[in-house]
Amino acid sequence: MWGRARAAAGQALARDVEVFERLGYRRGEKAGPLAVRLDPPDGERPLVVRIAPEGRIFGGSYALELSTAEPVVPGSRGLSARGRGLVRLSRVAFRARRGDAAGEALARRLDADTRLQEALAAVHFERVRVEPDGRAVIRHMGGSVVWVLFPPVVRPIPLTAEQARATVRALDAFRS
Repeated sequence: MWGRARAAAGQALARDVEVFERLGYRRGEKAGPLAVRLDPPDGERPLVVRIAPEGRIFGGSYALELSTAEPVVPGSRGLSARGRGLVRLSRVAFRARRGDAAGEALARRLDADTRLQEALAAVHFERVRVEPDGRAVIRHMGGSVVWVLFPPVVRPIPLTAEQARATVRALDAFRS
């Protein structure tokens, strides 16, 4: 089952890269076993598209993670973010690690950034985080593979061009 899921993850990565190629990005160098750098059209920033495994014995996922290739915000010990809203996403709340003053200041700045909040509201994300080096990462719901051991199911979830554009806009909004 794990082999089937990993093979499906490789196929999902190829399909995800094709979606971004239709948006004008060019496939760059390989950035890991299930990761590719995307070189941008003029005026955009390079991205990294990665399929990240998560799960245990009885099921899991290979989720699409899109990140900026270079840092876009000041460094900290890293931030996590959660969507807020009962039925519809109303905002994204950023949280720094305990005792990280630089991270707390960055979290307040990102919380107050209206452009970023609006851009993230259009993305169907599972998780958002900022790496310690300042790279923004969006773990997307589409472009992923979900697998379950019993009954044996491997299900790809497609990434739409609309969601790819929204994710690029959200990653770009981090740099404002």
